[in-house]
Amino acid sequence: MPQKEFEATMYSHNAYYTVLILAVSPFLTTIYAAALDRSGQPITDFLQEGTYASASYNYVIPQISGQDMGLGHSGVPQNIPNITKNYSSVRGGLKTDLNENISIGLLYDQPFSINLQHHGQSDFVSQSLNDLEQGTNAILSSHNLTALVGLNLNKYFNIYAGPAIEEIQGKVQLRGHVYKGMANYNAELDPDYATGWVIGLNIKKPELGLKTALTYRSEIKHKTESREQFSALNDDVYISPITFTSPKSVNFDSQIGLSKQILLTANVRWVPWKDFELKPVKLAERTASASPNHTGFPLINYEKNQWSAQVGLAKKMSEKFVLSTSVNWDSGLGDPANALGPINGYWGVGLGFQYHFIPEWVISFGGKYLWLGDAEAKRQNGDIVGKFTNNDSIVLGLKLSYQKK
Repeated sequence: MPQKEFEATMYSHNAYYTVLILAVSPFLTTIYAAALDRSGQPITDFLQEGTYASASYNYVIPQISGQDMGLGHSGVPQNIPNITKNYSSVRGGLKTDLNENISIGLLYDQPFSINLQHHGQSDFVSQSLNDLEQGTNAILSSHNLTALVGLNLNKYFNIYAGPAIEEIQGKVQLRGHVYKGMANYNAELDPDYATGWVIGLNIKKPELGLKTALTYRSEIKHKTESREQFSALNDDVYISPITFTSPKSVNFDSQIGLSKQILLTANVRWVPWKDFELKPVKLAERTASASPNHTGFPLINYEKNQWSAQVGLAKKMSEKFVLSTSVNWDSGLGDPANALGPINGYWGVGLGFQYHFIPEWVISFGGKYLWLGDAEAKRQNGDIVGKFTNNDSIVLGLKLSYQKK
């Protein structure tokens, strides 16, 4: 197979955080990354040669458990069973060349999410008079559709840009002794659609198997309504406007051929989660007097920014079969961590396989194992309410792609 064809084939296998995705986000794209980040928002499908289409499915099996501080059991810590649920995500991409200089594409992913549920006898669970338990839980989902137009400046440089539309919705219930002062607080975010933009630069040198892309995504400002309730006090539901902003990000994706059979890949992602804050109106009012600046505590916020990286090797084993491995790292957002996401980054390894079952069709599958970073969990006012250690996550992914040059 000519070097140019091998280069394109190998690059299609390299998606940010996949095997995952992760790379992620790759997708494999979905994992238990810092803050709400799940997909890594890759654009590498758009950088393929010719006409390209792909569909990816990822299945994540996280294990996050720990111990509380014994607030409801006379200071005796209680075990916190696994607070996460297995979850899946999908990703897709379409790209084609209108002529030698202009290309267009459409990318879909699910960039941000939370899915946790406390159960058992820990401080994060309320017990009713009839022994029914209600545990702290949080669900947040999102969808993103990005349209891109690319322009070849010459054989080495390509620029691309386009709009992105994002939908986010979610709900949170705070329960147990940990949140006793919040009186069984419930919050629900109505679905909201908002737009942002993407711009990037791609540098390539086919004779070296070199392809490097730097992509910037703008922040997206959401304006919707929240429905809040303090159910331990009354059944009143407070409906208020709320504004929050999903963060901007920068992705760096690179590959270079070490030989005609081996490709080295690297992906780096930066997200300023320190700028993110979700603060419903009534929660802020109820907690204003206890907060340092008297503006109330946010439901979700973070104190550090996220860095994540993946370095991989791909080797062409035969005309139809490619094997890849990767090492993955996420900085996390510090320790202690928000109790609605009590991990502090991760280290991971991945293994992937790619099979060309017919000339224009490729199926890829693989997995990643992640060692999640230990973290103490803090509630909104900063008090330590638990400790989560020795946790992990398994990510499995499947991708089907079509390419015609």
